Amino acid sequence: MALPRSPSSITVSPETRVTGASALILGTVGFLTFWMCGLGMLLAVAGIAIGAYAVRRDRGRGLGYAGIAMSVLTLVVATGALVWFGRQAVQCAAQYSGRQERSHCLDARFPLLKAGRP
Repeated sequence: MALPRSPSSITVSPETRVTGASALILGTVGFLTFWMCGLGMLLAVAGIAIGAYAVRRDRGRGLGYAGIAMSVLTLVVATGALVWFGRQAVQCAAQYSGRQERSHCLDARFPLLKAGRP
């Protein structure tokens, strides 16, 4: 005699979790690339939107929540880094009046910026 299936034994097909997984991937890649001229922030915004869609439509709800959380973390870290870099640049501008002096100050504070310059 076969027992009836309980609601907890229903499995979700992998196709329904793709949207939530996409949100998580966008949030993670956004976090890894937040320092690339705002690319990470754009990916994080997309991750929040897709994660909200996944949660609303029940297409990978848990992964959607994780994607939203990762995307929000990315936005917080990227915004903090942007504010910090901006404050450092403003301090150089306020401290030195000459263009070359400001350039040296920025080079000292951000040594990676001079990689493209001779």
